[in-house]
Amino acid sequence: MEVLITKLISILLVPPGLFFTFILSGIIIRFRFYRSGQIIFYTGLISLILISIPLVSSSLVNITQSEYPLTNEKMDKVAAKAIVILGGGRYADAPEYEYKDTVSMFTLERCRYGTYLQRKMKLPILVTGGSIYGGRVAEAVLMKQVIENSFIGVAHWTEDKSRTTYENAIFSYKMLNSGRNENTTIILVTHALHMARATEAFEQAGFKVIPAPMGFHTSDTRPFYMKIFPTIFSARMSTLVFHEWLGRLWYRIRYY
Repeated sequence: MEVLITKLISILLVPPGLFFTFILSGIIIRFRFYRSGQIIFYTGLISLILISIPLVSSSLVNITQSEYPLTNEKMDKVAAKAIVILGGGRYADAPEYEYKDTVSMFTLERCRYGTYLQRKMKLPILVTGGSIYGGRVAEAVLMKQVIENSFIGVAHWTEDKSRTTYENAIFSYKMLNSGRNENTTIILVTHALHMARATEAFEQAGFKVIPAPMGFHTSDTRPFYMKIFPTIFSARMSTLVFHEWLGRLWYRIRYY
């Protein structure tokens, strides 16, 4: 129930949901308090436009995502126990796969990079991700299928109960560590935008984390005039940033 409640709160508090709430509230309020309603309405509208501008969304992403990728030099020096790949959603009822569930684009990218690291570092892989709303094959099971059938890797552990990044960390720690004085260093694979929150969660769980961020938001090479007009993609990127900010704040209040 807690997961469902936090998902609902996230929809309402994370833009664009928050700004749509402002816009709707402004429309209703101005029938009785015109000036206040106008202020609320235009605050929501202008904010919605701003987060949809590529220049703005790129700036938000750049101050949020992890700065550096995992280098070959660092790979050679680290003595990790495993590569941990976080689930990033599912592609439900995929028509091209006989209407069966498979991994989402985000999860696919993480699996591809994690398998690439496995070939370079010769480390075992743990995949983590359950079914948030129940009734579906766990994301970790789908990830294992993709890693072994499409990328010719091996997923040694399948953590299929977690529904949040925090649970990813807690359940993965229980699976990898028996309580003895063991190596707790892991290579953590997730998107660069998600890495800060994921690293905090896994360190709090007891791991020593070597971040292996991927899916960086890189330089926008389009002409300047194309970066100042609002786009749906930019609004989506801004939404992901605000989701990470709110998620980190919530984890610190609730868990740490």
